[in-house]
Amino acid sequence: MQMKKYFFLLFLASVIFACRNKQTKEVEVTIKTFMVDADTTVVDTVLLSEKDTAFVIKPKITDDPTLQEKKVFEINILFNDKKWPTLNFKQAIGADLFLVEDVDGDNKPELLLRPEWFSSCWASVNLFSMKDGAWKMVKNGSMYFCADEYPLSKRIEKNNDKYYLLTDSLTDDKFVINKKEIKF
Repeated sequence: MQMKKYFFLLFLASVIFACRNKQTKEVEVTIKTFMVDADTTVVDTVLLSEKDTAFVIKPKITDDPTLQEKKVFEINILFNDKKWPTLNFKQAIGADLFLVEDVDGDNKPELLLRPEWFSSCWASVNLFSMKDGAWKMVKNGSMYFCADEYPLSKRIEKNNDKYYLLTDSLTDDKFVINKKEIKF
């Protein structure tokens, strides 16, 4: 018993000595837990970079023809970096994601999201940035994703220290690429 007491005091003194010379920093971490039903939900794993991973919690789509009559579909995206908040996106049954370099200069990456839906090659392209502990949509537009000329990885363009989101449209039956300036 006496040996345990000396070991504890030695351990405590080591911790106090180690902490005395270190600065501490308070970091807020938000962790959200999701319980998923394997019969109705699927979790996709998306590699965003060598060290960043996203987990897309989405509804399981079946061959049920009445499925599209459901009023609300939504996905939740969690990240392996616990400092990144959960992203909730409505009117999607999945997502294609791309981690963008730090566009606004706050040392946090931005995220492009193209929601998946039941049909059509047209979708929205959505640029999110972390602001005040939450993902905020900064810019969005339309995207024709069946022609891979401009996949998500090529949807942000830099020109003269300004960033642009490339979006797609049809004008007089002609396919047009638009550049929307990104302002924070």
